[in-house]
Amino acid sequence: MARRHRIIAPIIGLLLLLAGCCDDAATDQQAGGDSPAGTAAAAPPDLDALKSYRAVRTPESVPDPVAIDIPAIDVNGKLTKTALNSDRTLEVPEFGDMSWFAKGSAPGEPGPAAILGHVDNKQGPDVFYRLKDMSQGDKITVTAKGGKKLVFVVDRVEQHAKKKFPTEKVWLPTAKPELRLITCGGEFNRNRDSYRDNIIVFASLRKR
Repeated sequence: MARRHRIIAPIIGLLLLLAGCCDDAATDQQAGGDSPAGTAAAAPPDLDALKSYRAVRTPESVPDPVAIDIPAIDVNGKLTKTALNSDRTLEVPEFGDMSWFAKGSAPGEPGPAAILGHVDNKQGPDVFYRLKDMSQGDKITVTAKGGKKLVFVVDRVEQHAKKKFPTEKVWLPTAKPELRLITCGGEFNRNRDSYRDNIIVFASLRKR
């Protein structure tokens, strides 16, 4: 337990430093003009600490995720990998794609695994357009490399202003495997060519 506290302490410190960050991460990319996470504060605060936590908690490696199925919003497709940009904001997937944040936990590992997708683009709705319509109890199936399927169940759906992104809720380590689906939402700010909020789905592993 002392080891876990040593790992989390630097994370909390960096959360405080990131609390004021509100710069859009990827302008001029879409009608919404921003990334699914949208702010620098949305990125994990301390990747080294998260990796250390994973090494302690996970006795064996978990295969990378390759596909995701979300029947409640008619989404089914492959997963790409994304990481961090040079300014440490979240790298975003291409339009029409969904991506797993590969610097964090993998689905099935203890900790929060993040899946990103756009809400729309210049042609219309994108993969996570209906993410806000998900409800508690909806199922999300992630297929890992090798064919193993992991079933997650939605715990809750939250909407937060990007300036107040809930970094602790999204990124702090968890004892059990969890999932975060993240996109943009809320009011569209035409002056900044971006959405004001983030939609975040929180889900927990129910079946391996």
